[in-house]
Amino acid sequence: MSVSVRRALPADAAAIAAIAEKTFGEPFDRDRIAGLLKSGRGCSLVALDARGILAFADNFITVSETGTQRLELDLLAVDPKARGMGIGRRLIAESLLLARELDAPLSRALVRSENLVMRRLCASCGFAISERNYDLYVASPGLGSNASLDIDGTHLVPVETLAYSGIWIEGGLTRAGVLRALSVAAAQQLQRVGALVAKSDRAPVQLLADNGFQLLGTYNWWTLKLKNG
Repeated sequence: MSVSVRRALPADAAAIAAIAEKTFGEPFDRDRIAGLLKSGRGCSLVALDARGILAFADNFITVSETGTQRLELDLLAVDPKARGMGIGRRLIAESLLLARELDAPLSRALVRSENLVMRRLCASCGFAISERNYDLYVASPGLGSNASLDIDGTHLVPVETLAYSGIWIEGGLTRAGVLRALSVAAAQQLQRVGALVAKSDRAPVQLLADNGFQLLGTYNWWTLKLKNG
């Protein structure tokens, strides 16, 4: 049966949520997914055949501190009945085509270290793994007032995924930067603030712990530089 790939539509929200829940074992908000897809802010793709949606890839654009656009491959899930058909690899390939259309010179995925399936997929699609392992810490924001984003050498990246809205902390981890991220997230009613700490650099861990961050797991960046044009 022929499989095609297209941009995700609001009407796909229930099928996407169902596949995500089977894959990741946690609930996904169908209304949130539909609203995000309706807004057009993401770049999510679905794979489907005559039976319906078989898989999805949640992609979105972020901007680095130097202004470089990056296509983030955030979530990829294939319905159990459709696994082993090469659909995951197809979705990554289509995501890379989309990155080129959007003039993003870099695509990357933050992959949990024990996720062997995604690691193999990234490697087979030409992504390179980071030399370092990173611990991912996350927090839910408390009360705070709105403020500008970047501060004191810390780059704050707004993100909106199919699972949550939040802020990623990049660059130098400082107390002022962490507090600013939590404040902005609270003011904008975002669900999550995240920060990566290299496993070889333990100094920032206490700073994050003091501000309510908890360890989510160990991850690697997988990156691919793209030739656009």
